[in-house]
Amino acid sequence: MNVRHALIRNTAWYAGVTAVGLVSGLLMSVILARGLGPAVMGNLSYVIWAERTLTAVATLGFTFATVRYTAEAFARGDVAHAGAVVRLFMRQQLAATTLVTLIAAPLVLAAAAAEVRAPLLVVVATLFLVTIEGIYTHALQGAQRYDVTARTSTIKMALQLVVAVIAVRYGADLAMLLGGMALTLVVSCLIQRRRMLAIYGGALPATPAPLTADVRAYVLPLSIVAVLDAIVWDRSEVFFLGLYAASEDIAYYSLAFGLATRIMIVPGIAVGALLPALSALHGSNDPAEFTVLYQGALRYVALMGAPLAAMIAALAPALVQSLYGAAYLPAASLVGVLAAVALLSALRQVAWAALRAVGDRRCALTATAVAAVVNVGLAAALIPRWGTTGAVAANAAAQITATVWAFAGMAHAHHVAFPLRDVGKIAAAGLLSWLVTRELAGEGHDVTRLAIAATGGLSTFVLACVPAGLLGMREWGLLTTGTRRLVAMLASGTPTA
Repeated sequence: MNVRHALIRNTAWYAGVTAVGLVSGLLMSVILARGLGPAVMGNLSYVIWAERTLTAVATLGFTFATVRYTAEAFARGDVAHAGAVVRLFMRQQLAATTLVTLIAAPLVLAAAAAEVRAPLLVVVATLFLVTIEGIYTHALQGAQRYDVTARTSTIKMALQLVVAVIAVRYGADLAMLLGGMALTLVVSCLIQRRRMLAIYGGALPATPAPLTADVRAYVLPLSIVAVLDAIVWDRSEVFFLGLYAASEDIAYYSLAFGLATRIMIVPGIAVGALLPALSALHGSNDPAEFTVLYQGALRYVALMGAPLAAMIAALAPALVQSLYGAAYLPAASLVGVLAAVALLSALRQVAWAALRAVGDRRCALTATAVAAVVNVGLAAALIPRWGTTGAVAANAAAQITATVWAFAGMAHAHHVAFPLRDVGKIAAAGLLSWLVTRELAGEGHDVTRLAIAATGGLSTFVLACVPAGLLGMREWGLLTTGTRRLVAMLASGTPTA
């Protein structure tokens, strides 16, 4: 396996499905926000937060472990062992999901508010679909077949968009909306199972891989990290907003959070295919190439994310009013800080992928544990008094804590330095871009003025990066080559570069 070629191919496919997901997700959020209104949208946001939390608890570290061990097996050419790994983690996943379902269902019946009880029960009932699909997806990623997952995700997103339109058009309640979304999971599960079995030789081995001491030692801390990371990143502040604030405040915070994180999907393209590539390099004992890939990914995430964060922060009031309506304008003041926090999280995902690839069992666990304590403690202290502003402060503090800790861990424990100088230059260029975009936009909300402001901000960023040595022929060549390969692959329908 040529890891570089596989990474370029996978990143191209990931970029394609990310673009589709960005447009689809934005359209769905606009349709639901305008169709449901702030109060019902707040209830939906609460249910989605609960779904993410339950999924994290049920999934634990089995999906990431599936990627790591199958990627290493494929790098050695051992397809049979890769299949045995999938069977092992599928069994573990089913057992964990069963346990979470048996605990969550009675809790929902006993403690959930009446307006969200039925939707939460639908979420609990669909946990098996979510977690099984996760194993199939990550097994395909471990096999370096992002083309399959990209096509399946595109189909699923198209179906979900149709469900959202139908639900709003005919006034469906939240339980019916989520039930329709569950049907799209059935379709994607069936597609990915069939393709995964074909790639893995037609059928998985009857005997799963052994649950060795090394696997246990890897999965246990990874599982704790996955759960704690969900607490820090998947809006645990929504729980406290549900206790102390109105449903509308949940909607404002969730909308701002979603808008900021959705734009950071774009720099996440550079991270999507990293774990199997870094795992393969670690398995083949190539530390020099590992370092080059890690530092390069950080630079490209920062280069893509900084101007986007700057523009979304500067244009937030106009964007919120244009997309969601004046009823959601209180969310605009939250977007700027959350955009910067989302960029930090995108950078941290590079470190997370590297730590998982090398089998780190301490740094990520400690970082997320400390960040979770900071997040929950500040949320409990600040939200009762400051509402959504307190929620933003709690999340930002936790994100900064986890991110700095992860980079320090890679530098000190694994001797892979953070490219501080380059990222600092990029941050300065992003700040300049924000200033220019804000001044050009002013108080105007018309499309032409916003387009001019965004163009000016992006041009400022590029002009600042070129003399700083951050953008040059290498980046232009990478962009053009990747675009040509993506277009060629999509046109031919073949998985090869």
